[in-house]
Amino acid sequence: MHEYNSHRIKTLIVNGSLQVGGAEMQIARLAPQIDQRVFDVQVAYYNNVCDRPLEMLKASGIPVRYLGDKTWSRRRYFKDAFIWMRNERFDLVHAWSSSANHYARIPAILAGVPVIIGGLRGKSGLDWVWPYAYSVMNLKCSGWIVNSIAMQEFAMKEMSFMKKAPIRVIRNGFDCGDEQIFRRGEQTFYDKIKRGVPVIGIVGRLHPVKNHVMFLSMAKKISDGGFDADYWIIGDGPERASIESAIDRNGLHGKVHLLGLRDDVDVALSRMDLLVLTSRSESCPNVLLEAMRASLPVVATNCTYLHEIIHENVNGYVVPVDDVDTLAQRVRSIVCDQNKRIAMGESSRALVKERFSIKAATQDLEQAYRFFLKRTRKKRQLINAKLTHLESC
Repeated sequence: MHEYNSHRIKTLIVNGSLQVGGAEMQIARLAPQIDQRVFDVQVAYYNNVCDRPLEMLKASGIPVRYLGDKTWSRRRYFKDAFIWMRNERFDLVHAWSSSANHYARIPAILAGVPVIIGGLRGKSGLDWVWPYAYSVMNLKCSGWIVNSIAMQEFAMKEMSFMKKAPIRVIRNGFDCGDEQIFRRGEQTFYDKIKRGVPVIGIVGRLHPVKNHVMFLSMAKKISDGGFDADYWIIGDGPERASIESAIDRNGLHGKVHLLGLRDDVDVALSRMDLLVLTSRSESCPNVLLEAMRASLPVVATNCTYLHEIIHENVNGYVVPVDDVDTLAQRVRSIVCDQNKRIAMGESSRALVKERFSIKAATQDLEQAYRFFLKRTRKKRQLINAKLTHLESC
């Protein structure tokens, strides 16, 4: 057994935090599913913010390390991360998302890690300086993993150096077999606040890019049209005060519920009738897939490449950004027709099971790791020996 373990690919996934969020939850879901006979997986983070993803990883037996201290020092961080990565002798380091391309790849380069993979899971943080920094680091890295075709196209257009770098698209993955997450047979907080009218929800950080103003404008238009519904907003952030003011201004008290951060979003989704996404920019919106897993129709702004996620008039609709009239029309057409809503919800769940299963995502991630490892095997004797051993098993 020890000999076999010594031939596993020592793999490190690095992300900024392990709080509740799309990228973090994907790590918590995927890392434990990676074939432990082949990959010896660890996870590290460097922002001391953690929540459910950390608990999920620890419960699954995945080793997790915090690369930081109570008093943050960038210089000390890079020194400590470099020493740790060098001592651990990782074969592969995967910077999971934007900031990790800086905080994971630099110490990995200095530590001489054979395979270093960059990661992009959204456009936030990609200001004008990062493409130049990434281009320098790219000379020492093996390639990139992104989570959507939209992100791949954005990177190819805005970060021209990536045209010569291998890019693998790994879709987000979900376990559609775990019905217990919805707690349908229980009386929950959400059941107590429901009042027998349709519930239209939005889930996301209260940030300008999420465009909650459009959601509230839609709610006012639907309400002024004489249709009674409740509107649940789940999330928190810098726009909370302005959203509260907009609720007052639009006379939506009693209809709009600001529910804050929740660690039971799956339960909330299962009590909604429809999920809306009003963002101005996204990569691969996790929340749409989570809503679809809960058998919800979805209506989203055309903020990214959504053709893989939303099939028009099958499981939802795509509307132009800031087009409140069309959004209100599409939402009302679904919630006013129960048969249509149920049929769209069933189509949503079937689509997630077919295209975004945790099994498919894990297999694609393993294949991507193997692809990048094989590209360096001729230059790295240890990598070649491990791959040769694994291929013979």
